[in-house]
Amino acid sequence: MKAKNEQMHRGLTKTDKKNLRNQCKMGMSLSLLVFVFVTIIGVMIYELAIDSDPNGLNIKMAVLIAIGALVVSVLLNLLISHKYYLDLQFNEKVQVIKTLMSKSNTDVYNASAPRSGMSKAYNEKFEFVVDDTKFDVDKELFERCAEGDQLIFNYAPKSEFLLSIEKSEKRIKAKVNLL
Repeated sequence: MKAKNEQMHRGLTKTDKKNLRNQCKMGMSLSLLVFVFVTIIGVMIYELAIDSDPNGLNIKMAVLIAIGALVVSVLLNLLISHKYYLDLQFNEKVQVIKTLMSKSNTDVYNASAPRSGMSKAYNEKFEFVVDDTKFDVDKELFERCAEGDQLIFNYAPKSEFLLSIEKSEKRIKAKVNLL
């Protein structure tokens, strides 16, 4: 995103907000898994190694371990997702105009299930190459663009998350100096 190209700022669309919220959900899911595993492992270690009463579970200590695991998982969630939350809060995206260098269409073959009657199943993969970086795009955008076209890359400014790629309607003309 740190391109020297022209940058414009726009508001987030509903789709952009949904994509950023999905990134936050992944951080929340990871934090939930950490909470569950840290609580279970912490209580097991306490009961097996530290607790001198083998007859029962020390509920007070289990609650303290669970509270500590909750604090750790909340901090982990904030560490993972804070940039996405900031992007949602500021409701802004950066648009960077770049030139399409090349594009490619490849077939990705998948193994078919035995005795399914299907021959080899495949999916089409559409890629753009911009600034020596490959980007996966949908079929519609792939068919609308040609090499040398101007593309608009929409980024979230804080997380630098790529929200979308769209074709620029303006054709930027190269400056020609005549002698």
